[in-house]
Amino acid sequence: MKIKIADYFIVGFILFSALAGLWFNVQEAGATGQKYAVIYLENEQVAELSLSPGESFEYTFNFGPEGEHTARVEIDDGKIRMLPMGEKLCPRGICSHTGWIDYSYESIVCLPNQIRIAFVEGSVERDDLDLDGVTY
Repeated sequence: MKIKIADYFIVGFILFSALAGLWFNVQEAGATGQKYAVIYLENEQVAELSLSPGESFEYTFNFGPEGEHTARVEIDDGKIRMLPMGEKLCPRGICSHTGWIDYSYESIVCLPNQIRIAFVEGSVERDDLDLDGVTY
């Protein structure tokens, strides 16, 4: 079985297509648009935080049946992360171990406390963000 010139052409085309797709995905992920992080608690929006480059602050919010617990997130230069909570509240600490996120396809989830942090481009006050359904 001998490799023909057409085989080289097909392999080259596949490699070129894969690299072009990867390049376009990286370019799209790094697009400079205003980013917002939305914090959801028990599937209800708690806050919408602007992630402007060069901005650095901490945001604290309450959760629990009577709002007796607090969680903190840190925003720094367009990135966000969840700061560690006590082991009693979050036994494994997966949400804080996620670390910094800064792309629209990343999110932070704390299942024991039903906290989710996700990115949106632009404000969430848009009409095109209809939910298909909610699962508990």
